[in-house]
Amino acid sequence: MAMQRTTERILAVDSHPRMLASLEALAASRSLPLDTAATLAEARTRLQQGHYGVVLLDPVFPEGDGFALIREQREHQSDVDVVVLTGDTSGSAPVQALRNGVSDFLRKPCSPDELLLTVQNTLERRRLSQQNRAISNRLRRSEQLYAFIVDSSPDLIYVLDDQGRFTFINDTAQRLLGYQPEMLLGRHFSQLVVAEDRALARCSFNERRTGERATRGLELRLQRANGGDPAHVDLTAMGMYGDGDNGPAGQFLGTYGVARDVTERKHAEAIIRHQAYHDMLTGLPNRALFKDRLRQGLSQARRSGDQLAVLFLDLDRFKMVNDSLGHSFGDRLLERVARRLRGCLREGDTLARMGGDEFTVLLPTLERSSSAATVAEKCFAALETPFELDDQEIYLGVSIGIAVYPEHGETMEGLIKHADAAMYHAKGQEAMRYAFYDPNMGNKADHYLTMETGLRRALGNRELQVLYQPQVDVSSGRILGVEALLRWQHPDRGLIPPMDFIPVAEQTGLIVPISLWLLREACLEVLSWQGPESELRLAVNLSSLHVEQPDFVDGILDVLLETQFPPERLELEITEHVLMRNLDAVIEKLRELSGRGVTFAIDDFGTGYSSLSYLQRLPIHTLKIDQSFTQGLYQTTDEATLVNTIIAMAQGLGLQVVAEGVETGEQLRSLRSMQCHYMQGFLFSIPLVGPETRSLIASWDDQASMVLLSANG
Repeated sequence: MAMQRTTERILAVDSHPRMLASLEALAASRSLPLDTAATLAEARTRLQQGHYGVVLLDPVFPEGDGFALIREQREHQSDVDVVVLTGDTSGSAPVQALRNGVSDFLRKPCSPDELLLTVQNTLERRRLSQQNRAISNRLRRSEQLYAFIVDSSPDLIYVLDDQGRFTFINDTAQRLLGYQPEMLLGRHFSQLVVAEDRALARCSFNERRTGERATRGLELRLQRANGGDPAHVDLTAMGMYGDGDNGPAGQFLGTYGVARDVTERKHAEAIIRHQAYHDMLTGLPNRALFKDRLRQGLSQARRSGDQLAVLFLDLDRFKMVNDSLGHSFGDRLLERVARRLRGCLREGDTLARMGGDEFTVLLPTLERSSSAATVAEKCFAALETPFELDDQEIYLGVSIGIAVYPEHGETMEGLIKHADAAMYHAKGQEAMRYAFYDPNMGNKADHYLTMETGLRRALGNRELQVLYQPQVDVSSGRILGVEALLRWQHPDRGLIPPMDFIPVAEQTGLIVPISLWLLREACLEVLSWQGPESELRLAVNLSSLHVEQPDFVDGILDVLLETQFPPERLELEITEHVLMRNLDAVIEKLRELSGRGVTFAIDDFGTGYSSLSYLQRLPIHTLKIDQSFTQGLYQTTDEATLVNTIIAMAQGLGLQVVAEGVETGEQLRSLRSMQCHYMQGFLFSIPLVGPETRSLIASWDDQASMVLLSANG
């Protein structure tokens, strides 16, 4: 019989030397640690000098009763198990053994296997007993720790009875709501909930369900004792039921709940949400909000049979004014333009800034298409009067294109595209200030076809280039990594910026092979600089179209395998727009790559749709602050507040923050004061080709000292 190894010692006590010799031989054959004693005196000595877990005892001794040895031992060492092994055949022997609390009883002669099995079972019982005691001790300590955690928790923890009255609430009630806990005991929970949320709280704050059906993530507002702004909380609650020991089995006893304070998070989300849907400069709806309202307007128009119109406005001569008088002047001019255009619209119409000097207007529920022309005329009239700014008198014109549903298109994309085409047509006609879309108008189709052909050729002719911009830890002065940037060196047109060809690549699907080419080239080049043992990280931006591809994950992994680039050094950047297309599918793909070591960053954070609930579900490592926020730090206090909020929120979630577009020492100092230490921008380096980047990294210690010294000056 195989014996489990044990560290506990066994003492055999028997008056027969031959029996002790047999036991020693049997124990040695099974590697059991066994000592022997041939007399009661010797047994007492051994028990006093050493710790034994099991005693094999024949209680029949010439000099006295062996059971007395058991009783003596119990007084000094209770943690010992005694197995009686005796030749006494009387009926009183088992009874006496039982009265003395022995663990087991065997009669001589017994087989070696029977004896070994008895010893093994005794040792196993001891092991389980010791394990149970350890568990009990841990449980007791855990209960003490739990009591401390509940009392110290920043969350509001409460218990209700079956009528919804508080029977327990922790000290957070004082900090969060201003109520002493004892003031709330016996009061109904509804007295804490804001009146507008009570219907939502009913059957949730006093939840009766358990398991998966219990309340989780329900947001409510709770009233404060001083009547101030309510506290926003995230509620988790479940029903408590009797188990027979605590109340009748199955009887509802009350509710256990945890309410987490999310007031600051809600405030931060409100700021980010506003920023996501509004233009920072003019306060107008941005492209995202305009499209959302157009989508809603189309749904309503399809149901009602009404018309609607999209107007695309482009300011004439604005770029000349902006270049000659400066961006600050141009921004203030755009604010004035927005105010005038707003005055031309009805309530329910939408004016949005699409970017630069382009605006769009949504006119829902039109009775006739000529009404759109009337609005266009009002816009012309509003902008005819010159703008007076800084003692300058500025004249602006506007070109307007109009597309009407359903005549000129039945989709959101089609209407915007056709309004844009009509605007370009109007701009090219000196006598025409606005134009309705006509299918015969020359639009951007030729441009896109030319660009698509050129892009296909560029991939084969190696006209595409990879530039690198370093990401710097300003607290240590080290370059942590580089971001790979794509450029197109056209043989005839020269350097084409990404904003001109990336949209075409996305619309034609070329973005996928281009992205994989960029990743492969960057991995090989960065790896050649310092080898696989380097810690230099590589950041690569991904298109939403690429992420949506079914073979997206396989494509990334194939490049990593082919180039032997360490996955843990690769950071893939995605925009917030990617998350909104198909969040669950994106999460699954990102988690699969994250499991291989790849990290992820959200690029241009704050310009899209993200909320904390998305960030908590995604395997995100880094948030990148858009350069428009960085460069606007000193234009408005809202910019600084928003950047500070993003940094604080990221730190709360354990995420890194990288500020893009850092161009001045003043921006660096401001970001560093907000505890943002990772930056990239022209202050450190313009984007460079590979060999120049390698040289920059090699000489960075001296250059970093100069940059950081000048920034501190």
